Order: sequence, then structure tokens, then C-alpha cells
Amino acid sequence: MTFLSPFVLWLLCAISIPITIHILSNIRQNQVEFSSIRFIKELEKSSIRNIKLKKIILLLIRILFIVCLVLMMARPVTKAFMPGWLSAQQDSRLIIIIDNSASMSIKETSRSNLDISKNLAMSIMPLFNDKTKIIISQTCPPKIVFSGKSGDLELRNSIKKIKPSSSHDNIWLTMNNLLKGTVDEPIKECIVFSDLMYAPDSTFNKSKEVMDNWKFYFIQPEAVYDNLGLLNVSTINRIKTLNQLIKLNARVKNSGYLKKPNVPLELVFNDDRVGQVISEFNINKEKEFLFQAYPSEVGILEGKILLPDDDYNLDNTWYLTMPIMNQIKCSIISSSIDDVKILETILRSIDPESNFLNIEVKLHNGDGRLFFDDADVAILYNLKSIAKESVEDMDNFLKEGGGIIWFQGTSKKDQYHSNLFSKIGFPEIINKISAEESYFNSSISIKKSDLLEDIQVRNLNRELPEVYKYIKTKTNSKHQIYLMLSNNDPLLLEFSRGSGDIFYFSSLLDLNWNDLPIRGMVVPLLYRMIILSGTDEINTSPVLIDEQKWISIEESKLRNKWEVISPSGLRELIVPDYNLEKINIVNTSELGIYQVFSNGEKFTSFPTRLHYREYISGGISQRDVEKFIDNKDIRWLEIEGNFPKIFSETRHGKSLWKIFLLIALILFLIETLLGKPEQIKMKTE
Repeated sequence: MTFLSPFVLWLLCAISIPITIHILSNIRQNQVEFSSIRFIKELEKSSIRNIKLKKIILLLIRILFIVCLVLMMARPVTKAFMPGWLSAQQDSRLIIIIDNSASMSIKETSRSNLDISKNLAMSIMPLFNDKTKIIISQTCPPKIVFSGKSGDLELRNSIKKIKPSSSHDNIWLTMNNLLKGTVDEPIKECIVFSDLMYAPDSTFNKSKEVMDNWKFYFIQPEAVYDNLGLLNVSTINRIKTLNQLIKLNARVKNSGYLKKPNVPLELVFNDDRVGQVISEFNINKEKEFLFQAYPSEVGILEGKILLPDDDYNLDNTWYLTMPIMNQIKCSIISSSIDDVKILETILRSIDPESNFLNIEVKLHNGDGRLFFDDADVAILYNLKSIAKESVEDMDNFLKEGGGIIWFQGTSKKDQYHSNLFSKIGFPEIINKISAEESYFNSSISIKKSDLLEDIQVRNLNRELPEVYKYIKTKTNSKHQIYLMLSNNDPLLLEFSRGSGDIFYFSSLLDLNWNDLPIRGMVVPLLYRMIILSGTDEINTSPVLIDEQKWISIEESKLRNKWEVISPSGLRELIVPDYNLEKINIVNTSELGIYQVFSNGEKFTSFPTRLHYREYISGGISQRDVEKFIDNKDIRWLEIEGNFPKIFSETRHGKSLWKIFLLIALILFLIETLLGKPEQIKMKTE
């Protein structure tokens, strides 16, 4: 127990008054005349003892009465987090951190957790004296919104101006930055209004010495009651054309405390609903759903999966964009025009009128660079040699999302620069293998894959090629083998570099090497490879909220007028980076789909994703924080009831003056009853 007004305790010396009176009453003797001493003998010894005991009891009651009155005036409180009389007399520093991240937009009533936190922050301001220096900061983006004294008129306005965001917070980094530096004030307090979704990490521990002599209040809102959230939506198939079903796997979790029956989950393509399921969700359970739908038109498909509104709406919509190709630019690069005649004939059969497939044939002599120009996919056929500059061109092409289909026809590894294997990851060449008068059968290594599954041939196993010659290679764990020869050497494999894909054949598309050119599977196989490797998914790939987005553009369009429209309709002009041939979109603070326009025409679009730390979880507890901050310096509070009173009692202790007043009144009543003279014993005239 401590006292907010300890100077009043000097009044305890008043207990000397009843003690003095008691002593004087025992010293003073009144002379009483008796006609006979026999009356005194008639008094029982017990009666005399009772009178003395009664006087002592009355003395103790009077002393306790005075003590209770003095203690009541000294404003006693229970053991407090802060010594109230000390903090009231000395300078102090107060830091308030208000979390305005996405998860603080949860609202069970008409107000969000952020609005409630802001109101509570303003309600506790009168509890701090005028000498307190106050710093108030938001988390998204980290920004000090107020710095001054508690009596400043701008304090309340600064708190009101904190806006909700769709961003994720780094509450511990924000705290580190605010606590750094020398603080002269002897009283140091930090109040954090946040749902505290994740615990501090090792970087926070490095600043542990900064936390010394600080007192921390962590104030959490109530747990969300009604919430379904889309945890993830993934595309199962990679081929996206008008005649190909798009398959989406959606994962939904009930992270609230309310069982949800008959909940509709909808799939929308370009503002048209193309799928719906209705299901029941038990508390803290997950479910997965498979959606299948055909795209309605070529171009950039914009879609979303929707859940009904609940207490937290930011995780109810999953935005997606994907390119449905209307034309693919394909470059065939070879050391000889004669080598690619069969290949070119096959590709022309895919699209005789060149409406979808734009084919260009180039020669490469092995020296210097490979010029991919504006190609979406490049078929590199039996290149005799590769220089260092060519490898660098391939690497840049792949990083920008380009695709490569490679046909290996030479066994001379030294003709290729070593970076082709060490940097890009091509399988290492060993030697050429010939079946002589026989052949090698081929088989499928992966039963389910985007490349071979549902391929449009009557019987795939009968269409697998027979191989007479091939280049034996050494593969690694990053190589995904689709077709395997009967001696367990790979015929067709896939690997990636950056954002690009490489399909690698260890045998040429030549009747002297294999009979694949006359097999029925060759046309749909090459078609799928071109779709998979040539689809430009880099520009349409999602980014997390507040992450920058790079859009690759063609050199011929660098001088165009580039404009970005946010989900809320805000327009921003972007100047391209002429060296990188890209535009950089920095402002991605909204959840939804951003539109990119070139000279007023739509160029591409991409969605933003809610950060994984802003999905509703159980949060953390005081035990998680005690690993980094001493538990004696922490108070853990929840938003409830009369919060200013709860906070005040936590900070300075619970007031006890009413208890002492009640005790004093009871003692006064007892003293009155005990000290009252008995009428029957009073002397009468």
C-alpha cells in the first residue's frame, strides 16, 4: 500500500490526544464520602476489571478512529505500478504508440478497434501532469504525430488524424526507434495500443538495454468474434488460354468465435460471377474449395474470390490477375536455318494464320550476344557454342519473365561458357549416346503435371517417342524430369531461373535422333511449352501492400505516357527507368487491383495482397514479451468497461480511502455505544 498524499500522515500525532486524556483520567482522584466502608466491599472485583477493560477498549477505538481518518486523508492506494506521489512531483516522459495497421480495422460495433484505441488514448491524458513530455506515434507508416506537453491543444487533434491503413505494422521496430536516445526524465512510461499479432524477434532483444527504467503498458482490444478469412488462393494449372479451364484452390478459415452456417463463397471474373459454393464453417477450422471456370476473353483477366461481410472485411476478398494470351512472340535461334525447318513447320501448324503465334527465325554464329528483342519465348535449337555475353543475355531474358525451349545437339561442353551451367543452372553435358541399330523407349516420370496432363492426344503412352541419339547430362534436384529414357537418362526436363522457365530436350527434333517429329503429341506438347514459358506473368504477379512493383515494358514504348490507377481511383503518372526499361510503382498502399495504362490504353494490371501478419491469429501473451522485457516493468491490459479508471488504478493503485472511511464510521458507532453512560447507574436527585 502506498499514499498519494503522504504529507498528511503527520496528523497521526493526533493519537496522543485520547492517550493523554486516558492517562490524566487515571491520575486524577475524586474524593467521595461514604457513610460506611461496607458499600465498597460490596463491589465485586470483576466489576472493577470490566471498567478498566472498557476504558482500554475505548482508548484503542479512539486511536484507531483517528488513524483511519488520517489514512483516509492521505489517499491510500494498493501497490502501484508507478509510485504515484513520486510521478506527480517529478518530470516524466510518455510515449504512446497507436497501431493503425490493417487488423486494427476490426469492428464488432459501429467503431473499429483503432477508433476505440484513439478515444482511450485521449481519455487517459488527464491522468498525466503538465510536466509530462508526450510523444505519440502511429505504426503505418511509422510516424510521430505529436510531440509536446500534455496541455497542448493540438494533442487531441493529432490523435484524431491517425488514419486506418491496409498495411502491416512492425510494432517492435517502432518501439525500438522511439525508445532510442537519452531520456533525462526520471519517470519513463510507454503505452502501446495494438492487437499484438506477433512476438518480438532477435532484433528487438539487441535493444534490451534501451528498455531499462521504462514502464510498459500493452493494451489489447477484445478478440474478434465473427470472422471468416481467405488465407490463400492458388492457381493449380499454369496454362491459361480461352479453351483451358482455370482451376483455383481457395483456403478459408473461421478465426472467430461464431459458427457460420450457409456461407456463400463466390468466384468473379471481370465482374461476372462464374462460380459459387455454400458451406458451413466451424470455429477455428479450415476448408479448401476448388473452383473451375473458363476465361471470358483474351487479355488481362481480373478476378476475385469473395466472402460475406463480417467483423474484419480486409481478409474477405482475394484479388487476382492473370494474362490470357492473345499473341505470343516466339524467336527461333539456331546455328543453321536447315536445322529448324521441321521445327518451324510444326509451329506453323499450330497457328497457320499467325494470329496467335508470331514466329521469327534468327541465326547465331556462337560469338557475341543473343538478341531476344521483344520475344516472349525463345527456342534455342542446337547452338554450337555460347559465349559469356550470350549467357548474360539469356539470364536477363529469364529474369524478366521470358521463357526458353532448348534442344541440345552438341556434346562439346567446352564450347559453352561455364556460367551456362553454374549461373543459369543448365544440366551439365557428359557425352553423346547412340542406340546404334536399336532405340531407347521413353516414359512419363510425372503423372500429373501442367505440361502433360489432359494433353489432347488419344493415347499419350502410345505417342511417346523412340530415341536413337541423345546427349547424356547430369541433373540436379532443381531439374524436374517429365520424360525419362529406358536407361533412366532424362529426355525432357524443366527448371527455372528468376521468373523464367526453361524446357530442356536432350535430343534434337530430328528424325535421325528420334521419331518425335512424326508423333501426334509433338504439336500439343510444343504448344503447351510455348504457353507455359511465353505467358507474361511477371507484370501481373501480385505484391504485398506497400511493396514496390516493377513493370517491364518494351523499348519502343519507353516514351509513352504511363499512368497508374489505384483501386480507389487515384491516378499517378510514372516516369520509366530508361536504363532498366521498366516502370517502378511505389505507392501500393491500397488493397485491390492496380491498373497500368500506356498512352491511355490498358497495358497490364496487378493485385495487392494483405500481409500475412495481418491475418487474424490468437495474438501473443505477456509471457511472450517477458522474454525481452522484465515482467516487473510490464502491465497487460484489455480494452473494457471504464478503462480510464482501470488504467489509473493499474498505474497508481486502487484507491482505499472509502474503506478507511467505512472503518472510521464503524469505530465511531462502536465508541458511541460503548461510551454511552448507563441511565440506571447515574446518580439522581
